[in-house]
Amino acid sequence: MRFFLIPLFSVIFSFSAFSQVNTTSEYDKDGNVLIYAENPDVIPYSLKIEFKSLTNLIPSSGMASFAVASPGRSQVAKLRKQDPNQSTTVKFATTIYKGNFLAKNKEEIPSLLPVDKGVEVTVYNMTHLENSLKFEKTNESYVGISIHFESPTLICTPRKGVVSQIKEDEELKGTSYTFSALDNFIELYHEDGTFTKLVVLKAGSVKVKIGETVFPGDVLAESSGEKYESGRHVRMIQTRLEKNNEGLTMKTIQTKFYDESLGSIVPETGTKITAVHPGAMVTKEMSKKELKKHQESN
Repeated sequence: MRFFLIPLFSVIFSFSAFSQVNTTSEYDKDGNVLIYAENPDVIPYSLKIEFKSLTNLIPSSGMASFAVASPGRSQVAKLRKQDPNQSTTVKFATTIYKGNFLAKNKEEIPSLLPVDKGVEVTVYNMTHLENSLKFEKTNESYVGISIHFESPTLICTPRKGVVSQIKEDEELKGTSYTFSALDNFIELYHEDGTFTKLVVLKAGSVKVKIGETVFPGDVLAESSGEKYESGRHVRMIQTRLEKNNEGLTMKTIQTKFYDESLGSIVPETGTKITAVHPGAMVTKEMSKKELKKHQESN
């Protein structure tokens, strides 16, 4: 029997609620209004601040502005008092988005295959779930990579990142799954604003914790997928927050892998690749302090 396990409240590939980021306002010594964000999470969030009503105050970025709330407390907006002899009032609404829409790297950083070195995999581009639910391939929207292997393997870090989410308590019932929204996963946040979600993990096998910084090749968990029709695999979905005319939107981006001969590649469906963990890629995104610690431990 084929299983599709999808809770009615679920959004495909979105398994969590946002951490609560609180915004507050206070006056400085000159009567200007400063807006602060309190972010209790280990990763940044982006904010859209819309001013609904202002009296005797001038916003620095118009009636709607975008800002980034780093972990902890940070100032995200300032309203200048116009007439020092008049009172002021402000009403505003804040919309919260996961990630940092301003983040970027000087250069594009490809990912390592998220499996143990030496493991040969076959890579498939995934399309929308409705292709399986409707048993017809009409939606060709790219939604990530499915990486297949013959035997159980370790799931490893593809790029330096911070562990931002973990789910590891699901034991799938039955067999012959095509998709389950309840699959275990680890999510990583990268300094360039990209998220990597690795889905289909063995229950209880996660080796890291939320807030931990991990580097390419570090072991994250153990593989799973034996209850799927397609066999053992891990799904890799990369997304980032982007600003457009409509505001901020989370977009799925094309995964690019590191190849020792070709550099950064976008593999075609059915491509066979052997995982490598070259030292130059392991250390590529390390800070000077992290690099020194890595060299001393090796």
